[in-house]
Amino acid sequence: MFNFNGPNVDAFTCNKQDNQQASELEVWAGDLNDGSVAVVLFNRGSTSAPITVNWSDIGFPPRDSATVRDLWARQLIGPFRSNYTSPNIEPHGVMMLKITLLQ
Repeated sequence: MFNFNGPNVDAFTCNKQDNQQASELEVWAGDLNDGSVAVVLFNRGSTSAPITVNWSDIGFPPRDSATVRDLWARQLIGPFRSNYTSPNIEPHGVMMLKITLLQ
């Protein structure tokens, strides 16, 4: 459960997205009440690496644009079309995002 005046996602409703080329890079996603998706990027590997989340893997139309917010840094990263690729995530590191489809 994650909640600091922000998203509240039940871990049992999150789904692992198997779209990464390396099996140690994981994308977990769960729907939020406002239509956004909470996404966790998890690097289980031994070297730093970027991780990509594709809109089609989280239930968004693949050609649409969405805003990406880094929840732990409490910063808006910006709008992206079709997918978002993180900066390198350290080994055993995690990045948590809120992705909201632009209307």
